[in-house]
Amino acid sequence: MKITAQAKTAFFLALGIAFLFVSCTDNIIYHQYVDINKNGWHQDSAAVFNVNIEDTIGDYDVIIDIRHKDNYPYQNLYLFVYSDSPDSVCVGDTLNCFLADNQGRWGGTGIGSVKNLPFLYMSDIKFPVKGTYTFKIKQGMREKLLEGVSNIGLKIQKTEKHGQK
Repeated sequence: MKITAQAKTAFFLALGIAFLFVSCTDNIIYHQYVDINKNGWHQDSAAVFNVNIEDTIGDYDVIIDIRHKDNYPYQNLYLFVYSDSPDSVCVGDTLNCFLADNQGRWGGTGIGSVKNLPFLYMSDIKFPVKGTYTFKIKQGMREKLLEGVSNIGLKIQKTEKHGQK
């Protein structure tokens, strides 16, 4: 059985990405995905993430990961993001996430028809109190049932300072 140069390149690329994931996970304190109904994301349905925060001194980045399929019908995705802190402070935001460029080329990474694209939601923030923070993410498109989104993820990681890893 002869292994092609293309197969070797793909193998070593996958191996390198795996090592990158292993080496870069030290600063991640939370990373979860919520599956979206395969029939579509209903406008009233929210992806809910409950995150326990113990460190109120560190600085954090909050990242929203969007996994979508090639059949997603738009260039962008509006998201309504709500966060509730343990001391009952509620904040709501609207994000406009561009998934494709003006020529229709999908951003992000992926294999086959599924693409993954992270969006920095909050950068270099502090969580003011210890406890469970709840993040709710809803689709904000004008579709009652939005097709093509497969998962929504939330990642919280310690902010990397210049010169630190």
